[in-house]
Amino acid sequence: MTDPHGSRGGKIRPFGVPVSRPFAQVCAAFLSTLRDLTGRAVAAPVLAADSVFRQEVEALTAAPAGPRREARLGLHRLLLDAGHLTWAHAVDHVRALEHDILMQPPPVWSPLALARVTLEGLAFTHYLYDPAVPLDRRLARAVGLVVTEANNEVQAARGFGPEEQAGAQARKKEVEQLVLASGAVARLDRSRRVTGYAVDGESARVDHKIGEQTRLFLPSWAQTSYPLLSGAAHGRPWMIARARSGDGWAGEAATIMAAVMTVAGALESGIATRSGYLNLDAGAVQAEMAAVRERFVRRSAALAHAPGR
Repeated sequence: MTDPHGSRGGKIRPFGVPVSRPFAQVCAAFLSTLRDLTGRAVAAPVLAADSVFRQEVEALTAAPAGPRREARLGLHRLLLDAGHLTWAHAVDHVRALEHDILMQPPPVWSPLALARVTLEGLAFTHYLYDPAVPLDRRLARAVGLVVTEANNEVQAARGFGPEEQAGAQARKKEVEQLVLASGAVARLDRSRRVTGYAVDGESARVDHKIGEQTRLFLPSWAQTSYPLLSGAAHGRPWMIARARSGDGWAGEAATIMAAVMTVAGALESGIATRSGYLNLDAGAVQAEMAAVRERFVRRSAALAHAPGR
């Protein structure tokens, strides 16, 4: 992005051109279509009652009555709710990206930062909902989640008043009691710092690495984008300096394309995970998303490099 009109060997890089209005419009329309399809996938009917989620609920309910069973059922419900919240947050940023792309003058770095929010959110839902994960490990992940969130809330409450601090401390105490009742065992490092939790032999870290998760989560055609998104979101000079032009800063079609394709990959993978865990009948929607993506790639390339754009 150092020179929007630059080339190598006399050839312009794919999408290495300024952002034209028609190109921005087709990108925004594509994202809008993906949001609509995502809504259809989420609302898809359940194929059968034997989903991974339902099997887990039945296994937890079949355990002997008592505090441990109730605590584990509570953790399981919290995990499902956290996934729903994170999903809604991620899709909301797709909508924001649609509008951001249409700004005049065209955006420079913000599309990548918005795409990162969506990617990390949907990758986190995969971490919670991955149907290949055994129940005990999922519960360990739930424990790590609620403990981390309780600690984060206590830290944040320090910037507010005494009432908020007291509420955060009370909720942290409730989480500690829930974890204790569940039978989860803390994993400690040499400094006696809690690094994770184990439930019946299956463990999970409290600080799972989202960067690692995105590489496992995205489809192969979108896996190289995360360093760009991270560099833009954190304002790293190696990344943002690439947008410098002779008279200021210039947005580039390649930046928008990277953001849009990352979001497309995250939504497709997210739907696959959600459908696999809840056993949703979303196959037709997934096929339509893939077909829409292929048409978009062809049309966007033509518009980005159209003469007189």
